[in-house]
Amino acid sequence: MAKFQVRGFEEYERALSRLGGQTEEIAKQGVYVAAKIVADAIKDALKGLPVVEGDIKGLPPVGTPESPLTGVSRKQKEDLIDSMGIPPIEMNHDGYIETKIGWDGYGSIPTKKYPKGVPNQMLIRSIESGTSFRKKNPVIRRAVTKSKKAAIEALNAEIEKAIGKEMK
Repeated sequence: MAKFQVRGFEEYERALSRLGGQTEEIAKQGVYVAAKIVADAIKDALKGLPVVEGDIKGLPPVGTPESPLTGVSRKQKEDLIDSMGIPPIEMNHDGYIETKIGWDGYGSIPTKKYPKGVPNQMLIRSIESGTSFRKKNPVIRRAVTKSKKAAIEALNAEIEKAIGKEMK
């Protein structure tokens, strides 16, 4: 009969045990790295939005169904870039670790309808999906699609790096 003897299993078991306690933190770090790549791609895409000047008072341009807007004012573009961010990475109710990329606050140009300024979320949604007075420009969708592969590769690399570090 053959006899097999395996040594060093206890050390491997201890490393796996330490790794198990850090799973959520490692996954969150991987998600953050991926989200940052996607967020940077979206910011770059926002910088490429066409600029349409408004009136001499500095108000944003106004579109109509007959002549829809194709861009945003310089200030609106700045507001969108500045208000974009990644909220805290958390585990959802289904056990998935996730985050979103979003816009917060209001634009810096008050209007009659929006005295605090146009909500940045509403502005980006109108750019992305189009409205009766604005042509559709799916800038987010294109940026996400373009950066998705790099983000997944970076997430995998970050997690593998953390696992490799712990398993040594």
